[in-house]
Amino acid sequence: MKAVVYHEQGSADVLTTEEVAKPGIQPDEVLIQVKAIGLNPVDTYFRSGKRPVSSFPAIPHFDAAGIVEEVGSSAGNFQTGDRVWGTNIPSAAAEWAAAPASNIFPLPEAMSFAEGASLGIPALTAHMALFFRAALQPEETVLIYGGAGAVGHAAIQLAKHHNAFVVTTASSTEKHEIARRAGADVVLNLNDESWKEDFASASGQPGADVILDMSFSENADTDLQVLSPGGRIVAVGSPVNNMPTFPWQLLNKKYASIMGILLFTAPSAALQEAASGVQRAYDHGVFSPHVARTYPIDEAVQAHKDLESKRYSGNLVLTISE
Repeated sequence: MKAVVYHEQGSADVLTTEEVAKPGIQPDEVLIQVKAIGLNPVDTYFRSGKRPVSSFPAIPHFDAAGIVEEVGSSAGNFQTGDRVWGTNIPSAAAEWAAAPASNIFPLPEAMSFAEGASLGIPALTAHMALFFRAALQPEETVLIYGGAGAVGHAAIQLAKHHNAFVVTTASSTEKHEIARRAGADVVLNLNDESWKEDFASASGQPGADVILDMSFSENADTDLQVLSPGGRIVAVGSPVNNMPTFPWQLLNKKYASIMGILLFTAPSAALQEAASGVQRAYDHGVFSPHVARTYPIDEAVQAHKDLESKRYSGNLVLTISE
């Protein structure tokens, strides 16, 4: 079968497309004929060396959508031919992938494979950050960094569906429009520092009850300044500095909580609830993924380069044709 492969860590140019053996499955797994593969920043971390890889050659990516071809003896109620999407799927960037049955979910008939492949890490992270970690309540104010990005875009829609007041950030006119179309009540200009000094005037809200931060090391001081007393910060990512410092005195003064989230280690029950919540929101017409661009699987190198350069706002997806 065809797969994206890398034999060493490095730039996007280490990726190649090769023929490899089709995987077998364990009793608790499902074999998926992959139609689309979602790209996420974490995929570039493993490829580049920011995170370790257990062995080489390695097949990247964790999010995929496709058709069930084989079902393990203890893999639940899936049937051959089911359309599915999933996350935490090892070696997803291939024509077939062995997926843990607990990590795959029915793909709505109205949703394309490309949209399904873009759900995994972005949408589930957004849902779990808002509800499993921050316990967002209706009418609370949530500040979501990067409202045009994959996680931020999903979080805006899910928070609005929960009747929250949504403030987000964006760095260009195009990104402002994407965030507004997703439902943001206020979009702050990320390049204008004034909102950090006077959040109330900029947002119309006295403070943020919940903050979803995609780059915590860069924003920790600001977060604790604009956070309402008793507020919660979910540190979705901290790619610039994985060991950030923050003002402890202000943390105490605000009675603040700082929470982590990592989809790879999420409790199974929380993952299942997040998937159900995302699908309910889609069924109700209040959530849809934003696919910015698709690429044939042979163009994985360009897709990784575009992801790292932030060329597009939204989800990037590799596709596999018949």
